[in-house]
Amino acid sequence: MNSERDKARSVKLDLIASIAKSQHALARILESIADVSSHSDPLAASLRRNVEHLSRLQQTLAESVTGIRLGELRRGRPARPWLNRKRLALNVRSRRKIRESDEGQQ
Repeated sequence: MNSERDKARSVKLDLIASIAKSQHALARILESIADVSSHSDPLAASLRRNVEHLSRLQQTLAESVTGIRLGELRRGRPARPWLNRKRLALNVRSRRKIRESDEGQQ
């Protein structure tokens, strides 16, 4: 049973290593064509779409192998933290009680 788990783990690690190599290859490709694409807007747009597509495919593969959802990058202005005032008041009272009981034991 362990040998099957070890094989599955090995396959997953190999797939993740392949994805990492692919990401490095994409980075090298982008660096090498950056100068050329700056002179051609349609080429730059096409390359951007292709790289985004490949990145999404790689992310999907990585998520399926690891079982971890990586999510998407969200742009925008973050919201203020939401704090439940009732819970905050309970936490403050609880901490006070703990401190008071600790002080009373000393």
